[in-house]
Amino acid sequence: MCAEALPSLHHNHQEQLKNNASLENRSNGITGAWPSKQHQYYKHRALRRIHGAVNIMGWGVLLPIGAIIARYFKESSNDWYNLHIMSQFSGFILGTLGWGIGITIKNEHHHMSSHGILGTLIFALATLQLLGMCLQPDEEHEGRRYWIIYHNVLGYALIVLIIVNIFQGIGNQKTPKTWDFVYGAVLGVLGVIALALEILRWIYV
Repeated sequence: MCAEALPSLHHNHQEQLKNNASLENRSNGITGAWPSKQHQYYKHRALRRIHGAVNIMGWGVLLPIGAIIARYFKESSNDWYNLHIMSQFSGFILGTLGWGIGITIKNEHHHMSSHGILGTLIFALATLQLLGMCLQPDEEHEGRRYWIIYHNVLGYALIVLIIVNIFQGIGNQKTPKTWDFVYGAVLGVLGVIALALEILRWIYV
């Protein structure tokens, strides 16, 4: 009778081992999927932060500084043009990097938001502005006056679009108040500087 019971016990033990193995595999599948999703979440969040910081520095800070240099230091500094070009080109490089990161984020979601569309328009207009600087006519050329009008109008329009798009991008974040405060403070400082220089320009020019 003991001999007849042994195969049955052995069979039940094998079934139990199979069930345990199946449960372990399912558990590993769940815990393996969770770190993967968690990794994607942190990667996506890091990309969004880098995208925002680079765009704010490039488009939102360096380009307005370049415009301030061109408007208020043309008469007082011989190096104004080099500083203007350096600021604009650096801002364009950083802005292009931020735009590229934004395209990568867009590809993960398979659609482009209004923020992304406006960012692409800014990149296109900034590229056009950069090409216009490379193709500017000589000071003696009769078309120089029209080029200056085009360059100034496009430049200031770009700054307005950039500020709007940056605040729109900030609004898409989970903690927009912090970013709003930081970039608002930066704009406030640049605005005060521009206002002070504008007053001095009216007094002494």
